[in-house]
Amino acid sequence: MSRKTRAFYFFVFLVSISLLGYLVIKVQTANTSQLDAIVRANLLKVSTSNSADTYYLKNNAATGFEYELASAFARHLGVDIEFSLRQNLQQLSTDLKNRDSHISIAGRAIITDNTPYQRRSASYTKQQSVVVYRVTQGIKAPTELADVVGRKLLVSANSLQNQQLEIEKLNYPQLNWSLAQTQTTYDMLQQVLDKDIDIAVISAIEFQSIGPYFPGLKVAFELHQPQSIHWLLANKPDNSLIDAVNSFLSDKQTVELIKTLEQKYYQNSNPLNTFDTMAFKRDFQQRLPKLEAFFKLASQETGIDWLLLAAIAYQESHWNEKAVPPTGVKGIMMLTKAAAKEVKVTDRIDPQQSIIGGAKYLIIVKNKIPKRIQDPDRTYLALAGYNTGFGHLEDARILAKRAGLNPDLWEDVSKTLPLLTKEKYFTTVKHGYARGYEPVNYVKNIKRYLQILKWEKQQQLLKAQSSNDSDSSQLPAKEQTNRAEEPDTTPPSTL
Repeated sequence: MSRKTRAFYFFVFLVSISLLGYLVIKVQTANTSQLDAIVRANLLKVSTSNSADTYYLKNNAATGFEYELASAFARHLGVDIEFSLRQNLQQLSTDLKNRDSHISIAGRAIITDNTPYQRRSASYTKQQSVVVYRVTQGIKAPTELADVVGRKLLVSANSLQNQQLEIEKLNYPQLNWSLAQTQTTYDMLQQVLDKDIDIAVISAIEFQSIGPYFPGLKVAFELHQPQSIHWLLANKPDNSLIDAVNSFLSDKQTVELIKTLEQKYYQNSNPLNTFDTMAFKRDFQQRLPKLEAFFKLASQETGIDWLLLAAIAYQESHWNEKAVPPTGVKGIMMLTKAAAKEVKVTDRIDPQQSIIGGAKYLIIVKNKIPKRIQDPDRTYLALAGYNTGFGHLEDARILAKRAGLNPDLWEDVSKTLPLLTKEKYFTTVKHGYARGYEPVNYVKNIKRYLQILKWEKQQQLLKAQSSNDSDSSQLPAKEQTNRAEEPDTTPPSTL
């Protein structure tokens, strides 16, 4: 056999081996389910939007109802998760069509599923649409759609509410509305409050979360029956992924997680009345920006959350640096002369000195509390001591112990502090009479202001994120992939 012939046969042999290897890989790939591919790649790809309902950044960390739920699913699979942020529902749907994501999550927004390339998961919660109006003296509240014909309505584009109104238009041909292409639900409600529009149609759970911060707005009536909420997946003959999703969503632990997340993200309530809310909004916009740097500086020096310091200051002075009540205290943090001297504040009216001094004084009080007591009770007790004096706080803790209550729990001590107003009790403790109901209300109010501050700052953050470059559709590389962590289920009203 000539050299050329041997070379030819060797070439044919190599080609055959390569072709055989290719066919083997092809067969193996064809037999690999979508779920197996995700597990092998150790990566679940999820597309979602940047909103309070789905995904947003808080203190440079990702959070949101759908973020936590999807992250729990990734942990269930034992894989990392990659979030890609999209600008609208169409982009989320396109990701599935182009196989750029395994799951697209629109949250409370609904994508119609009459396309050949996407399918819905099992329902994991429901959404009720509501018609929201501004209460106006002398004008009767609408009770049905016929009452809003001819009025200015606003609805989110590509939303469930828009779909429902399209159906209702068959019965009410004169019914017209505008579409909010970029505005958030917060923006829509603000427009109703500002009288730019008459009616907003949104989800009930969003109004439950955001509505209390808009005094004067109410639900007029519900629109249609509650609609199911789903995740969207690519429509493939392979059912491995959707079966895994449906199994996860119906699992007892997931059902409990969803309840916890709904309580965390949606069951907010505004603890203030209408007048207080309006005053707080005004002061938040006009006074806080001038003081924010001082609160953050005090936070750096003491380790206390600057928002907590801001909440304390609002309770003390409504962020009025010139506040001088007749009780002898002064400034943003309402320091007494003795307290100011203890933390080396020379000018109580100076906002920087007052804020940093108040933070240092709170640390002094907190350090007196037994180290065995953990937060949030430690912080609550420190706030009460800051307000009424550490001696009276200790007296209340003694009364709690005598009554068989726990002197280390704020909930129990808050019951005995008011007893210091009664001779029967204050004559039995070292420091005597105190207006013990005041520190209880003091802590309660600070918790309320802190809750609203966090919410307002979250809205600012969401607006800032949504105004970023719209072409930046994915997260920075270092944030794209991460092992999903356990969700933080701390209620938003805690310190």
